[in-house]
Amino acid sequence: MNTIALSKINLDAPTQLRALGEDMTHVKDLAYSYADTGTFTELPWVALVQETGEYVPIDGFHRLNAIDWLTKQNEIPVEVDLENVAIRYSEFATMADAIIAAAGVNANHGLKRTSSDIHSTIRKLLEVDRMRFLKDKYTLDKKEIMSVVKCSSATYKRATEEVRGELTRSRDFGITTLSDEGLTQAEIAKRIGCGQTTVSGILKRKSSVSLSAKPANEQQEEVSKETPATPDDTGSSIESPEEQPTVFAHITEAKVADCPWDDVEEDVEVQEEATGPSFSETHSQARIRLFIEDLSEEDKAYALKLLAM
Repeated sequence: MNTIALSKINLDAPTQLRALGEDMTHVKDLAYSYADTGTFTELPWVALVQETGEYVPIDGFHRLNAIDWLTKQNEIPVEVDLENVAIRYSEFATMADAIIAAAGVNANHGLKRTSSDIHSTIRKLLEVDRMRFLKDKYTLDKKEIMSVVKCSSATYKRATEEVRGELTRSRDFGITTLSDEGLTQAEIAKRIGCGQTTVSGILKRKSSVSLSAKPANEQQEEVSKETPATPDDTGSSIESPEEQPTVFAHITEAKVADCPWDDVEEDVEVQEEATGPSFSETHSQARIRLFIEDLSEEDKAYALKLLAM
């Protein structure tokens, strides 16, 4: 049996993988049990991390904190030898190795892990040794993670949903960025590390979303650009902007042929007053006057000039 002074153990080490840290209710329960028996059913597991030279808990954060709590409380009389705490002992080359060893220790004993605890553990594993737990840059290695964390497939799926979503969004962004840079789908697939079918599907989805987000008139313009107009079977051609009739041409074509002033009586007495002209109008005159009143001053003058010809 190995022993160590409690003061040498880093109780704030990154090997604590529970999302909320220690549960103080559980700590106190363990403390009362230790006060009665002077030992734990299973000894805490402490390791020396060679790269940092520190001692960290691998398993037993609650038990070690229970001993610490006993020395600081005044509820029950108890004697604790803080210089010779019984432990299981190991050594690891790096902190990453120690964290990986701690990842699955509470799967079958100790305080039951929550989904958040497993989620926290997986995130930590990806932080300390990302390459070990990825099949490729954007895909988790499900089998390896489940083996280390010791969880079911359903738990893995729930716990990694957010992480997998982040990786997928990162992959899609990488694909669209490379496409914008002019790379072919084959080149993108090789660079990203996925199938060309995946690349094609993502780019099509992006194109569809971009098109649906545009106003209808812009979509119509793009369709018009892609499908050039051709003359019809009668041999007619498209009019250039200069050849298209203006509003004034419509006036002459629609009105000049049947002179709108034919119905005007020759002996009309016009009175110019501040409130506007007042005279007896025929139906045709009234229509023409209303049309002209709606025009701008410049258009009015031009329309009257045409009608006087």
